[in-house]
Amino acid sequence: MSWGIHIEHGGLSFSAAHFISLEGEIEPLHGHNYGVSVHIESNALTSQSYVLDFGVVKRELRAVIAQFDHRFLLPLHNPFMQVSEEKGSWRMVLPNGEQFLFPASSVTALNIDNATAERLAELLALQLRERLQRYGNTALLTMKVGIAETETQTAFYTVSLSE
Repeated sequence: MSWGIHIEHGGLSFSAAHFISLEGEIEPLHGHNYGVSVHIESNALTSQSYVLDFGVVKRELRAVIAQFDHRFLLPLHNPFMQVSEEKGSWRMVLPNGEQFLFPASSVTALNIDNATAERLAELLALQLRERLQRYGNTALLTMKVGIAETETQTAFYTVSLSE
């Protein structure tokens, strides 16, 4: 027996630019209006008969996604991109020698290898898990975070909440 809550839409989105490497090739710089969803499973309800307060989950999720909104998502550990921070800017050099210089205020530097929807879902799930650990229900089991690049493409990451 288990219960779950699912939250999506309602301002749970962010707009960001990125590019990813695909087998060593770097795709053109582009952006998405990403949609975010979260599904949380629990094997028990709180004393108030809920899994987690919807408002709490939305507030914490919005706080996490705010760091990505209207930014360039820069993967710091991509083996095909040389990345360096210099005097309030981030420089990125691609394998073909093409260079980009972004003001630091426009960048969210990410400790990942590629700015894919899968990696973004993982980052959001891990950060949201940290934030939700201070609330109520100790019977939470798993949380699945989805990142939709388009209406037809969503990547998911599932994390345990019982650790």
